Amino acid sequence: MNLGEKINTEERLVIEASRVSRYLGYPRKVPIWKIQFSLPKICHIFRNEVNSDIALEIESMFGNCVVPALSKEEAERRLKDLIPSSVIKGKILRL
Repeated sequence: MNLGEKINTEERLVIEASRVSRYLGYPRKVPIWKIQFSLPKICHIFRNEVNSDIALEIESMFGNCVVPALSKEEAERRLKDLIPSSVIKGKILRL
């Protein structure tokens, strides 16, 4: 069973997106969504090739992410796949 990478969310963590051509490429441009969320002090992150296009910034048990997805629901699901213990705060905004 893969437990992912254990992170301390009180410390600053920035993860840049890779594989950006997936959502910037022609002919299909995928919308980008910004999500704010809270986290427990210690949690697990499941980063892999499927979600490497998600950019994250985490500090003081709160985070922001930029998620390419076709819908707001897909963006939320992709964040939950990456960090299952995340709790969405506020609205999910399309950029």
